[in-house]
Amino acid sequence: MSCFTTGTSITTLTGEKTVEELRVGDRIVTRDNGLQTVRRISRRHCDYGKLSTATHLQPMLVTTGALGKGLPERDMLVSPNIRVLVSHDRVPFDQKAAPGARDMLIAAKRLSDNRKIRACSVLGVSYLLIEFDRHETILANGCWVEAFCLSDLSDGGHGNAQRTEIQEIFPQFGSNAPSFKLADGQ
Repeated sequence: MSCFTTGTSITTLTGEKTVEELRVGDRIVTRDNGLQTVRRISRRHCDYGKLSTATHLQPMLVTTGALGKGLPERDMLVSPNIRVLVSHDRVPFDQKAAPGARDMLIAAKRLSDNRKIRACSVLGVSYLLIEFDRHETILANGCWVEAFCLSDLSDGGHGNAQRTEIQEIFPQFGSNAPSFKLADGQ
């Protein structure tokens, strides 16, 4: 994934929790692999100064119902490269779905319609990165969103934009940083 912002609701074994309430060891509902354990949570606040010089890091606002069928259930701010699961009829023209695919993960910035899904100029934002043992798709505000794992290289080139964004927001990871080294909340 790229990153969630504070206030985003994540579905766990014990019910919904805001992303900032999650802790290492919590069990999260995933789309394809059942319950999975959170291995690392990293947090970084980007202030107005950082966002004004790196405007590509401004969060995307995904408004209630923008993805169809009432999803997300509540407005949410996410980093631009976080990938959201959308049905084939909502895939942008410049994206190619696999033959027969019904759903596809698309970066929030690629879904922008400048109305219901749009870049949002903010004075500051706290980005949170949740990592598992591998990439997962988790429920955030009722819709499926990718949780991107830095150490999982199985996605080949598909994760380059996400990986670059994470490394820019969290420079301590560097280009070859091992996973699961930081303490909860760092």
